[in-house]
Amino acid sequence: MTITELLTAIRQPYADLLSQAANARESHVEPAYRNSDGALATEGAWNLPCRVDAIPVSEDSTEPLQVDSRTRLQFEPIHFKLGATSVQLQPFVWDWLSLRIEGLSDTQASGALIDWFLQWFDEKNENESDEAGLQQVVHFMSDPQITDAGLKLAIDLGSAPVEALEDLLFALSDAGAVQLRLE
Repeated sequence: MTITELLTAIRQPYADLLSQAANARESHVEPAYRNSDGALATEGAWNLPCRVDAIPVSEDSTEPLQVDSRTRLQFEPIHFKLGATSVQLQPFVWDWLSLRIEGLSDTQASGALIDWFLQWFDEKNENESDEAGLQQVVHFMSDPQITDAGLKLAIDLGSAPVEALEDLLFALSDAGAVQLRLE
């Protein structure tokens, strides 16, 4: 099994669950939080926007619908090289990836991470829905935690395709990361 096939197997159960939940009733699928003036609402150390899984259109409920992965694909940790970067891939869920980055300063990492996030967030909502009714976008990236070895953060990959995660790994490798750990 290739890394792309493994990532597809990790993504698919969450994407199926999100599609089923969002399409079970009329909903705004993967909307971004916005301020009263319509501008994207941003928060955190990196001033990033955020998406919710779905918001029902019904007048009796406007509470956001949050879909959480129910299963975690089990496999032995996989180690591989991406250029000079060592990558360790452990079991994780698509909607809450814990990412550890070693070998980059906060400034170096933030540039690569913010650029990647905004590219896959689709700030202008230009993405067309896929056949499952999903926007193929990332939802959230936490503030970084500084650790002895580098940085740690969490990412809700939302309905983003596997290509988005591959792009993130390449961006961090190109920025000079020594080691990446996905769990």
